[in-house]
Amino acid sequence: MGTGRAAAIGGAVALVAALGVAGCSVGPTACTAIGWANGVEVTLLGDTTDVATVTACGGAGCEPPAADDPPPFPPEADPGHTPTPVAGGDSRTLYLGMDTPERGAVAVYDRAGHVLTEQSVALRWDSPHDAEPCGGPSSGRVTVRLPASHG
Repeated sequence: MGTGRAAAIGGAVALVAALGVAGCSVGPTACTAIGWANGVEVTLLGDTTDVATVTACGGAGCEPPAADDPPPFPPEADPGHTPTPVAGGDSRTLYLGMDTPERGAVAVYDRAGHVLTEQSVALRWDSPHDAEPCGGPSSGRVTVRLPASHG
């Protein structure tokens, strides 16, 4: 009887171990350790002559970083701080991490670090990887109107 009991216990341990390993992945897809940063294209409309820094944050009621806060990504990984001219202003891409919040905020600073404008914004996202089991980066867009220059 001892041999039967040992075999039953051994079988139960093997079954639990197999279920534990199988429980680590859902379905046929096992996602590797992945990460990405979702980019938001911020279009500034108006006179951008005095604009030095643009920052953004994601989430309702969030506070955009100050002009002198360290960037969330190393400069070499974040080419978005270089503005691209567009009709009536310029555009740049900022990165908010892996979230796709519906609301956020954008702050625009001059060279002295003074706020030119800070606005709560609705973020519109394109998420081409939504149907993929492991997801992927999304891109958002927002337009910010700059106040008229006082000069």
